[in-house]
Amino acid sequence: MDKLKWFLYFSAVLLVGIPISIALMSDTTFSSTFSQIVISTATFLVILGKFITVFQKRKENKRFAGDIGAIIGLFIVIIFTL
Repeated sequence: MDKLKWFLYFSAVLLVGIPISIALMSDTTFSSTFSQIVISTATFLVILGKFITVFQKRKENKRFAGDIGAIIGLFIVIIFTL
């Protein structure tokens, strides 16, 4: 599960980083719809990674209140960007 969590985080970074680097290296721009889809998808991948972290911490009886707060905050961000 730990590898899956890091894969989700890394995919989210690449999903945002690749279009940013393309836009900075060339004079091309992306539509606002494409940008919103990419950012929402990356946020969703981070939320999935946080869910995995919560399940791991719950299994080990560790505190996970901060992770729940991050999940709720990211859900609010996704809702307001729709």
